[in-house]
Amino acid sequence: MIILLNGPLGIGKSTLGEALAERIDRCVMLDGDRLIALNPPPADEAAYLHATIALLVAHHRSSGYTHFVIDHIWRTAGEREDLRDRLLAADPGADIRMFLLTLPLEDNLRRIARRQQARALDEQEFERRTVIEEREALSAVPDGELGERFDVSAPPSELVTRLLALVGMDES
Repeated sequence: MIILLNGPLGIGKSTLGEALAERIDRCVMLDGDRLIALNPPPADEAAYLHATIALLVAHHRSSGYTHFVIDHIWRTAGEREDLRDRLLAADPGADIRMFLLTLPLEDNLRRIARRQQARALDEQEFERRTVIEEREALSAVPDGELGERFDVSAPPSELVTRLLALVGMDES
């Protein structure tokens, strides 16, 4: 199983991804933002990221890991398909599910403000602009093309249980 968590900045992709990885046996968590935090950035960030993810999935599979949780923002259906194609080339039998995390804008902004309190640099205005731009980009794509909508307004433990049930990995 490969679970892709898509959504704008500050919505909780990393928090949910880490909580999922802790509950799924033989699971690897890959944070897309960290994988492309390069200086200087690659000419085609999406292609670079997708190639890196596919390489890491193949490597971890060869070491016995069977499940992956990957978080990032994918803005277009073309980006989603490129990633899917690369993952299937690396692991032809992979069951890939993408979820588009949703939350009312005000709640998303509150989460950004809350996490800003723990940071040394004040990036709140930059993050506020970014989240609004990212939400606009995501809303411009037809429903379902960037993942199954998944509301993340509940606590992480409840979200993990719900998401595991959706992918058929519930513990009951």
